[in-house]
Amino acid sequence: MNIPFFNRLQLKKVTAGVADESGKRAMQVLEGLLADIPEQLMSCVVDTSSGKVLAFYTTNSAYNPNQISLRYAKLLRTMEDALAAKAWVGGPLTDVSVILEDQLHHLRPLNDGKWYCFLAVRTADANLGIAKEIMRRHTA
Repeated sequence: MNIPFFNRLQLKKVTAGVADESGKRAMQVLEGLLADIPEQLMSCVVDTSSGKVLAFYTTNSAYNPNQISLRYAKLLRTMEDALAAKAWVGGPLTDVSVILEDQLHHLRPLNDGKWYCFLAVRTADANLGIAKEIMRRHTA
């Protein structure tokens, strides 16, 4: 018997991608984010150099952290290179926000730029100020 809801179970727990100390630290960051924004769609901590997902949380299997991790890692590396080449005036990169029609994506480098934390939330559930403050609090 094929029961559709058994085939598409929603993932609603923080999952570590690696089993070492960095995975534990990444899980702590995501658990803090989840405690403050339980309505989030997805969050993940990614190693910037390799694009490897250290830990993730998602509410639906359609939100796959492995699909976005390399794109945003490349974006952050490109932005860091532009800052280093003085392509635009500014200090160190502290965060990046992408506002879509009904979602807000927020990235914040952490661990001296070796990792980044990604948060996706509906704009009906949180605004940019809330997302930035909660992300800052848990990644500092």
